[in-house]
Amino acid sequence: MIMKHVNFFPWIGENYFSKGFRGKRLLVLGESHHCGNLSEEKCPSCSKDYMKSECHSFTEDVINDYVYHYSGQPYEQTFLCFERALYGKELSQQEREDLWNSIIFYNYIQFAQEAPRMPIKPEYWEESGLAFKEILEEYMPDYIIVWGVRLYKGLPDLNGIGSKLVLNDNKSIDIWTYTINGKHIPAIKVHHPSSPTGKSWLYWHNVYNKFWDNY
Repeated sequence: MIMKHVNFFPWIGENYFSKGFRGKRLLVLGESHHCGNLSEEKCPSCSKDYMKSECHSFTEDVINDYVYHYSGQPYEQTFLCFERALYGKELSQQEREDLWNSIIFYNYIQFAQEAPRMPIKPEYWEESGLAFKEILEEYMPDYIIVWGVRLYKGLPDLNGIGSKLVLNDNKSIDIWTYTINGKHIPAIKVHHPSSPTGKSWLYWHNVYNKFWDNY
C-alpha cells in the first residue's frame, strides 16, 4: 500500500507481525517531531515537497538511537517511563530491545513543530488524520496507546465508538474503538509519559493491565 499522506515513516519492530507484544499488535502514538530547521529556506512548511530523504526516517532514527544507543538525554526519559509502565519494572537492555522490536511507534502529526506544546495548525491535524487512517489500514494493530490528552482529542473519529475503562480507584479513562476493515481496534488515552502524572509508571502499568483484560 502506498501511504501518500505519511511523511515520517513509523518505527516498525521486526517482530511486530510475527510475535507482537503479549501476542498482540500494539501501535504507540506520540504527537509530533520537533525540528530546529523550520525557518530555513528549504524547509518552510515541512512538507514532502521540501523534505530531504533523511527527514522521512526521523521517527525510525529517534527510536533506534534510544534502543541501541541510550545516552540519558532528557527526551529519552519519555521512552524510558513508557517502557517501564508496560512492564511494571526497569528493563534490561535485552528486554528493551525485545519490547521495541515488538511494537510500532508513530508520531501522529506529520509536520515537524519548532518546539513541544506549540499550537498545531488545523490543516496539519486534518492531513495527519488521513495519514493515520493509512497507518491503521496498513498495519492493522490490535491496540493503540495514545500519548496525551491533546493528541487523543485531535484524532479523527472514523465512525468509531467511545467507551470508558473504569479503574480500581473508580476513576475512568477514555477509550475510542475504531473499526477498520471489520476489525475493532481500541485506542486508550493516557497521560504523556513526559508529564508529571505520566511518569508514574507503576500506576500506568496497572492501567495497561486492565486495558488488556477488558478489550
